[in-house]
Amino acid sequence: MDLLPSEDVWAFEALKELLMGEKGFDLEAYKVRCILRRIYLRVRSKGFPSLGQYFKVLNRNPEELERLFQYLTINVTEFFRNPSAFRYLYERILPALLAERVGRGVINIWSAGCSSGEEPYSLAILVLEVMKNLGVRNAFHILATDVDVAVLARAETGRYSADALKNATEEEKSRYFIPDGDGYLIGKKPKGLVTFRAANLLVDPPGEKQDLILCRNLLIYLSREKQEKVISNFAGDMRPGGYLMLGKAETLIGRSRLYYQNISPTERIYRKRDVPLEGDNPTP
Repeated sequence: MDLLPSEDVWAFEALKELLMGEKGFDLEAYKVRCILRRIYLRVRSKGFPSLGQYFKVLNRNPEELERLFQYLTINVTEFFRNPSAFRYLYERILPALLAERVGRGVINIWSAGCSSGEEPYSLAILVLEVMKNLGVRNAFHILATDVDVAVLARAETGRYSADALKNATEEEKSRYFIPDGDGYLIGKKPKGLVTFRAANLLVDPPGEKQDLILCRNLLIYLSREKQEKVISNFAGDMRPGGYLMLGKAETLIGRSRLYYQNISPTERIYRKRDVPLEGDNPTP
């Protein structure tokens, strides 16, 4: 492990055990270079010369452990992040799901790795617009999960800065948000569509089968093996014909390609195949 100074090897191993034991957060699932870069940024920002000295303090300081955990879980998001992807959902995927499943129960959407709620609330706004346009009600439910309970608590409050809404139109702001000081509160209608739950994407399934899964800008931090496992597991979490949306820098990997057909290469949208492909070396 040449990325890690030899004198800090013990501290990295101890940190892995501490985060797994206290937070259920498995550093082994992440790319070593990526996770070490973030750990050492935190170590240096706190003024410690080595990971070992930082760990000795961290081990006795639950508040700093919580702050490190939140820092490592990478919570960067905003409403309608990558607007073209949300436009594709609004114009094509959500109306198609409604047309296919009309009269067959609620359509389930899972925002996996939802951070502080901007993504699931953006979905809720789109869902409300689609239902209004097509004259239907109570057709969708959105499950939003994240491993970080602190960001989920922020999501539950539904308060956001004006900058977080920079991709929302003035009409969307007036219809679905309430001005609150220098920020906004999410309105009752979109908030009522979303259920937040603490869950680890690597081990916790969503429970009910899903019609659409969004997992964006999270897989890039996982090891290739874990990415393949998570994407493959999503196929088992879906109803027949379900859709998967990944981040712009993410794609299907290895055997996970067997389970999906590519619907939009640009927006990274895939659809579950009725029958998985066969073969040890599938091509996209």
